[in-house]
Amino acid sequence: MKKKLTKAAAFFLVLALSLSLCACSMGLSEMLIVKRAYRHVAGMDSLSFTAEGELEASAAGLPFQALVQADCRCIIDPGTLYMDIKIDMGKLGAMELPLYLYTQEGALRLMFGLGGEDSRLWFSAALPLAGGSGGEKGMDVETVLSLLQDDPEALSIGDSETVNGLLCRPFILKIPGSMLEAAFGADVSHAGSSIQDMVLTIWISENDGSPVRLSADLASLLQFVLENSGAPLISQLDIKSLPTTVDITGFNDVESIELPQAA
Repeated sequence: MKKKLTKAAAFFLVLALSLSLCACSMGLSEMLIVKRAYRHVAGMDSLSFTAEGELEASAAGLPFQALVQADCRCIIDPGTLYMDIKIDMGKLGAMELPLYLYTQEGALRLMFGLGGEDSRLWFSAALPLAGGSGGEKGMDVETVLSLLQDDPEALSIGDSETVNGLLCRPFILKIPGSMLEAAFGADVSHAGSSIQDMVLTIWISENDGSPVRLSADLASLLQFVLENSGAPLISQLDIKSLPTTVDITGFNDVESIELPQAA
């Protein structure tokens, strides 16, 4: 690898490599798909995608539901993600939320804006990452493999299906919440929340190995991040469920992402 990978890129590479090393339980066609997927992700500098989720949560004890849609652009190194989020709460109204996630000085930093373009107020928060300033060991291939191998049901492969016009195979991974928490660092678990085990489905094109779609319930992951980052306003949300589907729309198609001046 010619360049240093950020946490987000490393996470995808770890999953791809873990799949390839677990290939003893796969057939030849699945092994070829995984090999192509690893090469595809390893050569990725940026990507764009859309995300859609159904949020069930409460704020100040009042329950609400919302449809969340986002157009997203991501640069792998340095790790920077921009999300143009639209939240539709039905009779309660709708709102737009520009959000930036980026890595800086050993932390995952979150920045979001409230209000119209001319009068927007920017808020920020930070979450320390494992290995950022101390010597904690974050997420690596050995850790992922040992956890996957401890659970015989950690990996399963579905039948071929067409997703966004492409013939794909779904790879279903059960990712322990403890592995996701370790990626952020042990010193951030004081808030009381924990990340539940996550079932992540990745649809991979049978033709060229490109990731096409991802799906998971992100509720406990987002709750953990918000509580431990101390993000103003949204840190008081109690997130019940957030099943989310991500559709990849482009690879290596983002030249730059400019952070707001308030950063």
